[in-house]
Amino acid sequence: MKRTTVVSLSILLVIILFGLCFSACQKKHVTSEYVAFEVEMKGDTFKILQLTDAHLINADSTSANPAMDLTLRDEWAKTAITEVIRAADPDLLVVTGDTTFTLELVTHIVPGTNDDNLEAFIKLTDFIDGFNIPWLFCFGNHDEEGYLTLAPEDAVETKRLLGRHLQSDSIKNCLFDQGPTTINGVGNYIVNVLNKDKTVNTSLVLFDSGSYLKTYDAELNKNYSDQRKYEYVHDDQLDWYERAIRDISAIEGRTVPSIIYQHIPFPEYKTVLDAYVGALAAAGEEWSETINEDWQFGTARTLSTKIGEVTYYGGICNEEDLEVCCSFVGDWTYRKGKTLTYDGGHEFDRITSLGSTKYVFCGHDHRNTFSFSYKGVWLGYGMSIDYSANGLIPAPFAHNQDIYDETVQRGGTLVTIGTDGGVSVAQVPFTRNLYQEESERRSQAA
Repeated sequence: MKRTTVVSLSILLVIILFGLCFSACQKKHVTSEYVAFEVEMKGDTFKILQLTDAHLINADSTSANPAMDLTLRDEWAKTAITEVIRAADPDLLVVTGDTTFTLELVTHIVPGTNDDNLEAFIKLTDFIDGFNIPWLFCFGNHDEEGYLTLAPEDAVETKRLLGRHLQSDSIKNCLFDQGPTTINGVGNYIVNVLNKDKTVNTSLVLFDSGSYLKTYDAELNKNYSDQRKYEYVHDDQLDWYERAIRDISAIEGRTVPSIIYQHIPFPEYKTVLDAYVGALAAAGEEWSETINEDWQFGTARTLSTKIGEVTYYGGICNEEDLEVCCSFVGDWTYRKGKTLTYDGGHEFDRITSLGSTKYVFCGHDHRNTFSFSYKGVWLGYGMSIDYSANGLIPAPFAHNQDIYDETVQRGGTLVTIGTDGGVSVAQVPFTRNLYQEESERRSQAA
């Protein structure tokens, strides 16, 4: 009887030890309620390719002049996307908005264009889906513009309709979620990249950064908006982001690193650029001699500036007058006697306070591709695809409209994350000049 008891206890002890060993080797995988999707790393690295600002116009205007043969613009964009994806060979795509450029301003001025943003959106998103690579999407300011949005209050419903296409049976590879309906924007959601042991490597945060400042004037029962004053990520979105990261981190037992993707940059992009340009000037350097395409991307140069240390990692600022079309800061007088004041939002302060996000990538400014690091956060632009938004509207309505004949800004941005926690950022340029190639082809055929 005594021997039987000893044997039984020994067996029980073995079972307990085996259970402890198994639990130590196999972390139970618990998904946060804030996580919309999960993707798994198959190897030691995971490559994320950002594509932005494709601006499909869906035009039917042909011309002997390739610059005005608008039927070519969308094909050029798709060619650039194809070659960038092939060069990067990514595990995941992130499309950061402005898939279309079908706003009323264009359709009224440029013959052969139309305002069917749904058709243009389907045209591009179906094309992206055809690569059979998982992909994420967040909205830009132009996606909502077209016949679907007849008034500012229609924008949310327009984005929900476009989002439903991404969630339809015809789209097989897009991981898109409409996000919480109780906060600003459509498509605020999180995708976790998992290590092979199911632990969270990185949380990818997708924000809807809005479009233009809008307000409703109850006195006149009228909506106002301003297309040159850009919106921001609102505080309720940032509250959601903080709750989500804290919940994911609590489950993992550590602060989980995260990367933010959105369309419109926040004001610190401009603050950091201006501070670095000022520091270069103080050192006797012209900013254009440093912040240009000749700098080897990824090579760091840190300067002491008026706002503290800022590190430049490469990329260009080719918008005129060092323009950064960030969230608006200042007073907006939307009609005589009616003024609203904006501070550009509080995203950067909330990011640095939380301590999870070390990388932010946006689109929006088609000739800006620079990356800086400030207060431990990488502030980067994705390289743009655009052939039309800065290459379509004639003078005197717009200027600097020759982006179809430029190449230094076009391509994609590749983020590679490792199982060891390492992150690297590289540009994937598309250097072919398709406009010049078509011009030469036509010249030789004549």
